[in-house]
Amino acid sequence: MGMVITSRMLTSKNQTGLSKPVIYCNPPKSMIDQAVPLNYTLAELLIQYKPARRTFQVERCFQTALAKLPDRAVIKDFDVLFNPEYKIDVLKILIRNCKVKPFSVIWPGTLQDGKLIYAGIDYKDYKEYDVDAYDVTCVQGG
Repeated sequence: MGMVITSRMLTSKNQTGLSKPVIYCNPPKSMIDQAVPLNYTLAELLIQYKPARRTFQVERCFQTALAKLPDRAVIKDFDVLFNPEYKIDVLKILIRNCKVKPFSVIWPGTLQDGKLIYAGIDYKDYKEYDVDAYDVTCVQGG
């Protein structure tokens, strides 16, 4: 389902009508500088809930933060979603919400062998996502 393309292959024409997130891996610095960070906003929203209830509120908090952004915003710094205590599939949350409000993300990890990787293998928040299993477009390079 998912695909990995190079930045040269990405055009405004093949992005039109996409209801799936475009995930940028190693984008140019100019894109990173213009992207909207979400960590602080998400943390502020999540802290309102008791720790035992946060897993159930993560997606709602993400939706609230996303609603404040313009359509087609590029977001970055959403590492709070990878908290291992939440036991959520971050890519599924991104995909569901992109259908409601289009956005792109700057991946806070790496892309290797068709897998999006977050954190190092020795860390509790380590996650590995097989791009083929998700309806996403990953863009390599800047």
